[in-house]
Amino acid sequence: MPQYPEYLAAVVFAAGGVVNAWLAPHRFSAAVLFCLAVTSAGVGVAARSAAAHPGIATVLAVAALLLGLAVGLLLLADGVLLIRRYGPQAALLATGAAGCAVLAVLGLNAVFLAVGGGALGAPLVAVNAAAGYLTLLFLVFAGYVFVRGRSTPLPETTHVVVLGAGLDGDRPGPLLSRRLERALAIDAARAPDAPGVVFVVSGGQGDDEVRSEAEAMADYLRGRGVPADRIVREDRSVNTGQNLRFSAALVDGTAAGHRATVVTSGFHVYRTTLLARRVGVPVHVVGAPTSPAYWLAATLREFAAILWLERFLLIGLSLLLAVPVATALFEG
Repeated sequence: MPQYPEYLAAVVFAAGGVVNAWLAPHRFSAAVLFCLAVTSAGVGVAARSAAAHPGIATVLAVAALLLGLAVGLLLLADGVLLIRRYGPQAALLATGAAGCAVLAVLGLNAVFLAVGGGALGAPLVAVNAAAGYLTLLFLVFAGYVFVRGRSTPLPETTHVVVLGAGLDGDRPGPLLSRRLERALAIDAARAPDAPGVVFVVSGGQGDDEVRSEAEAMADYLRGRGVPADRIVREDRSVNTGQNLRFSAALVDGTAAGHRATVVTSGFHVYRTTLLARRVGVPVHVVGAPTSPAYWLAATLREFAAILWLERFLLIGLSLLLAVPVATALFEG
């Protein structure tokens, strides 16, 4: 067995990340492999270098503590703020719960230090490795979302597809209104002598909605001066995949040589792009701004959705973290 298997695992994971990023740059699996590499190296440092390099170990421990504390408190505070504003919705409760989980891991470490270690040592290494890996992976994903959410529209866009979101009564809610305003801005940015874009508004009627989202969006656009003959409704879809498939069929039926840009919320751009590839609809997706208070909770929800969407690959890769953790404990 190599003398430092955790570091060897880190090198293998990093090499896999480079290859994956080259072969499939749109997939999140490359980021998973890079996070595995960093976590594996961290496990090696924590398990082997504390005695030999106490100064480095202390600096790394304090940095990890501060990062974990900041993430935990931010998630908890954001969850509490949003629950007070919008009520106890599942996604908002999950945000607060995630913050509590991070703080609970920090509490376990404090207990471990207070009682002087003992039997808690091995389980705590595993818990810390898993928590550190998930935190790092979420932060990397948040970076993905931030960058992808700032994509620009295709030049000479002829059709703008607006994906539905929740209604506020019979009118578009805040998220959907921002998407519609982003679509109007794309139209307004065209050259003065260019024909106006065709708006494809996509969204069916949910069980708790009094009308279809497409109908509410069409009324909103007409109220902002868009002629009815430039609005196409897609009112059958109940999820993002159907939004994309049904809207693509409508766009294909309106004109040849079209250039379509899809508008959704910024935090939703990355998953929409992945879903478009999965359903065979290659589209360009841009994001509308989101309230800063809601962005973190929405990004956490998207993170869970991406893990589920690519569950067999991403969860399978994540289980490889057991290799450096087990070898560090065995060698230790």
